[in-house]
Amino acid sequence: MIPAKLMKELEKEGFSLELPGYETNEKKIIEILKENNPRLYLAIPLLLRKKIDYKKITSALKKRKDGKILTKEFNSIIAIAIRIFKEENIDNKHLQKIILENNIKEQPQTSELNYYHGAFTEALRSKEKTKEEDLEEEIRLRGKLNTNKALAEIYAPAKRRIMKKIFNHEKLTDTELKYYYRAIRPISRAILNDNLQKYLHLIENTKKLHG
Repeated sequence: MIPAKLMKELEKEGFSLELPGYETNEKKIIEILKENNPRLYLAIPLLLRKKIDYKKITSALKKRKDGKILTKEFNSIIAIAIRIFKEENIDNKHLQKIILENNIKEQPQTSELNYYHGAFTEALRSKEKTKEEDLEEEIRLRGKLNTNKALAEIYAPAKRRIMKKIFNHEKLTDTELKYYYRAIRPISRAILNDNLQKYLHLIENTKKLHG
């Protein structure tokens, strides 16, 4: 198995290795509990936001020597999760049903509940931040695509190559520099002209009014 530390470092470099995932939440929870690692247990409330097959999980745990201990740990986490969900206004009817049907009586200590709750909210914030960053990147890529399409409408490929070199602070050859001043700059200056822009907006708006 590839060490997690190595994978994390490679991801920082932009390298991502596709690994097989788990088909269901039940399998994820079972694997987490089998690791017997309290730090990993913090992820379980996040998975409990979706409905799960409690019997399927506990049946898998009972096949192990430490099955009773792990089942008790799982019940404790369910009791913690339902308290967190209540405070966060997250639907918890599926957990209420599990607790009633399986007579789960575990009661979390305040310190333990706070520990899990802190990890839960931090994970949600991190996920939301990632979503925002992904959206910003999508907007940036769309903007770049729209810019490239607009440039293609105005400038020939040879002109766009020279403009790209300038944008990337690359040095132009003497021939490219002469071509820029002769064939590219006049068009760019015309596009940037305020009066021309107002005129084009007027044309576009008038065309919309008259179909």
